[in-house]
Amino acid sequence: MSDQVNYLRGAFIAYEPGGYPDRKRVIPFRFNPESLSRQFSIEQGAGGGTGASAAAGGGGDSAAEQGADASSGTLKEAFTVQIRVDFAERVEGTEQLEPELGIAPEIAALEELLFPAATESDAPSDNTEPTRARPQRWTVLFVWGRKRVYPVRIAGMTINETSHNAQLNPVRAEIDVALEVLGEADARDNVAVSSALEFTANNRRQMAESFFDQTASQSSNILPL
Repeated sequence: MSDQVNYLRGAFIAYEPGGYPDRKRVIPFRFNPESLSRQFSIEQGAGGGTGASAAAGGGGDSAAEQGADASSGTLKEAFTVQIRVDFAERVEGTEQLEPELGIAPEIAALEELLFPAATESDAPSDNTEPTRARPQRWTVLFVWGRKRVYPVRIAGMTINETSHNAQLNPVRAEIDVALEVLGEADARDNVAVSSALEFTANNRRQMAESFFDQTASQSSNILPL
Protein backbone atom coordinates (compact mmCIF):
# COMPACT_ATOMS: atom_id res chain seq x y z
CA MET A 1 0.00 0.00 0.00
CA SER A 2 1.46 3.36 -1.04
CA ASP A 3 1.92 6.10 1.57
CA GLN A 4 2.09 8.81 -1.09
CA VAL A 5 -0.32 11.67 -0.49
CA ASN A 6 -1.98 13.30 -3.48
CA TYR A 7 -2.15 16.98 -2.63
CA LEU A 8 -4.68 19.24 -4.22
CA ARG A 9 -3.21 22.17 -6.08
CA GLY A 10 -4.09 25.74 -5.17
CA ALA A 11 -4.78 28.19 -7.98
CA PHE A 12 -5.96 31.58 -9.12
CA ILE A 13 -8.95 31.55 -11.46
CA ALA A 14 -9.63 34.86 -13.21
CA TYR A 15 -12.80 35.72 -15.09
CA GLU A 16 -13.13 38.42 -17.73
CA PRO A 17 -15.63 41.18 -16.92
CA GLY A 18 -19.06 39.62 -17.42
CA GLY A 19 -17.42 36.34 -18.42
CA TYR A 20 -18.46 34.10 -15.54
CA PRO A 21 -18.53 31.09 -15.73
CA ASP A 22 -17.05 30.43 -19.18
CA ARG A 23 -14.40 33.03 -20.04
CA LYS A 24 -11.73 32.31 -17.49
CA ARG A 25 -7.97 32.08 -17.03
CA VAL A 26 -6.41 29.48 -14.73
CA ILE A 27 -3.07 29.87 -12.95
CA PRO A 28 -2.37 26.65 -10.99
CA PHE A 29 0.35 26.54 -8.34
CA ARG A 30 3.14 24.07 -9.03
CA PHE A 31 4.20 24.40 -5.40
CA ASN A 32 1.50 25.17 -2.88
CA PRO A 33 2.50 27.94 -0.45
CA GLU A 34 3.96 26.37 2.68
CA SER A 35 2.01 28.81 4.82
CA LEU A 36 -0.79 31.32 4.56
CA SER A 37 -0.88 34.53 6.57
CA ARG A 38 -4.50 35.58 7.18
CA GLN A 39 -5.57 38.85 8.79
CA PHE A 40 -9.02 39.82 10.07
CA SER A 41 -10.07 43.30 11.14
CA ILE A 42 -13.27 45.19 11.90
CA GLU A 43 -13.59 48.48 10.04
CA GLN A 44 -15.86 50.80 11.98
CA GLY A 45 -18.21 53.26 10.31
CA ALA A 46 -17.81 57.02 10.46
CA GLY A 47 -19.47 57.22 13.86
CA GLY A 48 -17.99 54.03 15.26
CA GLY A 49 -14.55 54.09 16.77
CA THR A 50 -13.60 51.94 19.69
CA GLY A 51 -15.77 51.56 22.71
CA ALA A 52 -13.44 53.66 24.85
CA SER A 53 -13.14 56.51 22.36
CA ALA A 54 -16.87 56.61 21.74
CA ALA A 55 -17.59 56.85 25.44
CA ALA A 56 -14.98 59.58 25.92
CA GLY A 57 -16.59 61.57 23.12
CA GLY A 58 -19.83 61.82 25.06
CA GLY A 59 -21.66 59.18 23.09
CA GLY A 60 -22.89 57.43 26.22
CA ASP A 61 -23.10 53.74 26.91
CA SER A 62 -25.00 52.96 23.71
CA ALA A 63 -22.27 54.50 21.56
CA ALA A 64 -19.62 52.59 23.46
CA GLU A 65 -21.50 49.34 23.03
CA GLN A 66 -21.92 50.01 19.31
CA GLY A 67 -18.22 50.70 18.88
CA ALA A 68 -17.30 47.49 20.66
CA ASP A 69 -19.84 45.41 18.74
CA ALA A 70 -18.27 43.65 15.76
CA SER A 71 -21.61 43.63 13.96
CA SER A 72 -21.54 47.43 13.75
CA GLY A 73 -18.46 47.40 11.52
CA THR A 74 -17.37 45.77 8.27
CA LEU A 75 -15.30 42.62 8.50
CA LYS A 76 -12.12 42.81 6.43
CA GLU A 77 -10.07 39.73 5.57
CA ALA A 78 -6.69 39.67 3.85
CA PHE A 79 -4.12 37.08 2.82
CA THR A 80 -0.42 37.03 2.13
CA VAL A 81 0.80 34.08 0.06
CA GLN A 82 4.14 33.22 -1.47
CA ILE A 83 4.15 31.48 -4.85
CA ARG A 84 7.27 29.65 -6.00
CA VAL A 85 7.87 29.09 -9.71
CA ASP A 86 10.66 26.90 -11.07
CA PHE A 87 11.38 26.19 -14.75
CA ALA A 88 12.58 22.67 -13.86
CA GLU A 89 9.20 21.90 -12.27
CA ARG A 90 6.72 23.31 -14.76
CA VAL A 91 3.08 22.28 -14.49
CA GLU A 92 1.56 19.88 -16.98
CA GLY A 93 0.18 21.49 -20.12
CA THR A 94 2.90 24.12 -20.51
CA GLU A 95 5.27 22.03 -22.63
CA GLN A 96 4.58 24.14 -25.75
CA LEU A 97 5.95 27.35 -24.19
CA GLU A 98 9.28 28.52 -25.62
CA PRO A 99 12.03 27.16 -23.33
CA GLU A 100 14.28 30.20 -23.80
CA LEU A 101 11.61 32.36 -22.13
CA GLY A 102 12.09 30.51 -18.88
CA ILE A 103 9.23 31.20 -16.48
CA ALA A 104 8.57 34.67 -17.90
CA PRO A 105 5.13 33.54 -19.23
CA GLU A 106 4.04 32.35 -15.76
CA ILE A 107 5.14 35.63 -14.20
CA ALA A 108 3.46 37.63 -16.96
CA ALA A 109 0.18 35.76 -16.32
CA LEU A 110 0.27 36.76 -12.65
CA GLU A 111 1.19 40.35 -13.49
CA GLU A 112 -1.72 40.52 -15.94
CA LEU A 113 -4.16 40.13 -13.04
CA LEU A 114 -3.03 43.54 -11.75
CA PHE A 115 -4.10 45.32 -14.93
CA PRO A 116 -7.59 46.02 -16.30
CA ALA A 117 -8.87 43.23 -18.52
CA ALA A 118 -8.67 43.98 -22.23
CA THR A 119 -12.08 44.85 -23.69
CA GLU A 120 -13.25 45.55 -27.21
CA SER A 121 -14.03 49.10 -28.26
CA ASP A 122 -17.67 50.06 -28.50
CA ALA A 123 -18.32 51.09 -32.11
CA PRO A 124 -21.15 53.67 -32.37
CA SER A 125 -23.84 53.06 -34.97
CA ASP A 126 -23.07 56.38 -36.70
CA ASN A 127 -19.58 55.20 -37.69
CA THR A 128 -17.84 57.91 -35.70
CA GLU A 129 -14.65 57.30 -33.75
CA PRO A 130 -15.18 54.29 -31.46
CA THR A 131 -15.05 54.94 -27.74
CA ARG A 132 -13.22 52.56 -25.48
CA ALA A 133 -15.23 51.01 -22.70
CA ARG A 134 -14.36 51.88 -19.13
CA PRO A 135 -11.52 49.59 -17.96
CA GLN A 136 -12.67 46.78 -15.70
CA ARG A 137 -10.69 44.47 -13.47
CA TRP A 138 -10.58 40.72 -13.63
CA THR A 139 -12.67 38.84 -11.10
CA VAL A 140 -10.08 36.73 -9.32
CA LEU A 141 -10.82 33.67 -7.18
CA PHE A 142 -8.19 32.23 -4.83
CA VAL A 143 -8.91 28.50 -4.65
CA TRP A 144 -7.48 26.73 -1.61
CA GLY A 145 -8.82 23.21 -1.19
CA ARG A 146 -12.36 21.89 -1.52
CA LYS A 147 -13.88 24.09 1.17
CA ARG A 148 -12.38 27.52 0.56
CA VAL A 149 -12.79 29.68 -2.53
CA TYR A 150 -12.16 33.38 -1.92
CA PRO A 151 -12.99 36.22 -4.31
CA VAL A 152 -10.00 38.53 -3.97
CA ARG A 153 -8.49 41.81 -5.04
CA ILE A 154 -4.74 41.67 -5.63
CA ALA A 155 -3.49 44.53 -3.49
CA GLY A 156 0.21 44.12 -4.21
CA MET A 157 2.84 41.81 -5.61
CA THR A 158 6.59 41.48 -5.00
CA ILE A 159 8.47 39.38 -7.56
CA ASN A 160 11.91 38.07 -6.58
CA GLU A 161 13.65 36.53 -9.60
CA THR A 162 16.33 34.37 -8.01
CA SER A 163 17.87 32.70 -11.08
CA HIS A 164 18.11 33.50 -14.80
CA ASN A 165 19.14 31.74 -18.03
CA ALA A 166 21.61 32.92 -20.68
CA GLN A 167 18.94 35.20 -22.22
CA LEU A 168 18.37 36.81 -18.79
CA ASN A 169 14.88 35.36 -18.56
CA PRO A 170 13.96 34.13 -15.08
CA VAL A 171 14.01 30.40 -14.41
CA ARG A 172 13.25 30.54 -10.70
CA ALA A 173 11.26 33.08 -8.72
CA GLU A 174 9.41 33.69 -5.46
CA ILE A 175 6.33 35.90 -5.70
CA ASP A 176 4.70 37.42 -2.62
CA VAL A 177 1.07 38.29 -3.31
CA ALA A 178 -1.09 40.44 -1.03
CA LEU A 179 -4.79 39.64 -1.36
CA GLU A 180 -7.88 41.41 -0.03
CA VAL A 181 -11.05 39.31 0.19
CA LEU A 182 -13.97 41.04 -1.51
CA GLY A 183 -17.14 41.74 0.46
CA GLU A 184 -20.89 42.02 0.00
CA ALA A 185 -20.66 45.37 -1.78
CA ASP A 186 -18.54 43.75 -4.50
CA ALA A 187 -20.97 40.82 -4.79
CA ARG A 188 -24.07 42.83 -5.71
CA ASP A 189 -23.51 42.76 -9.45
CA ASN A 190 -20.97 39.94 -9.70
CA VAL A 191 -22.19 36.34 -9.66
CA ALA A 192 -18.67 34.91 -9.35
CA VAL A 193 -18.01 36.95 -6.20
CA SER A 194 -21.39 36.24 -4.58
CA SER A 195 -21.18 32.51 -5.36
CA ALA A 196 -17.66 32.20 -3.91
CA LEU A 197 -18.57 34.14 -0.77
CA GLU A 198 -21.67 32.02 -0.17
CA PHE A 199 -19.83 28.76 -0.87
CA THR A 200 -17.00 29.52 1.56
CA ALA A 201 -19.30 30.97 4.25
CA ASN A 202 -21.55 27.91 4.17
CA ASN A 203 -18.58 25.57 4.52
CA ARG A 204 -17.15 27.65 7.38
CA ARG A 205 -20.46 27.58 9.26
CA GLN A 206 -20.86 23.83 8.76
CA MET A 207 -17.35 23.10 10.04
CA ALA A 208 -17.82 25.44 13.02
CA GLU A 209 -21.16 23.85 13.93
CA SER A 210 -19.70 20.35 13.76
CA PHE A 211 -16.98 21.46 16.19
CA PHE A 212 -19.47 23.17 18.54
CA ASP A 213 -21.65 20.05 18.55
CA GLN A 214 -18.68 17.97 19.69
CA THR A 215 -17.58 20.38 22.43
CA ALA A 216 -20.98 21.36 23.88
CA SER A 217 -20.81 18.64 26.56
CA GLN A 218 -17.46 19.98 27.84
CA SER A 219 -18.98 23.12 29.34
CA SER A 220 -19.65 21.33 32.63
CA ASN A 221 -15.89 20.85 33.09
CA ILE A 222 -15.03 24.44 32.17
CA LEU A 223 -17.68 26.85 33.49
CA PRO A 224 -17.42 27.55 37.25
CA LEU A 225 -21.19 28.15 37.38
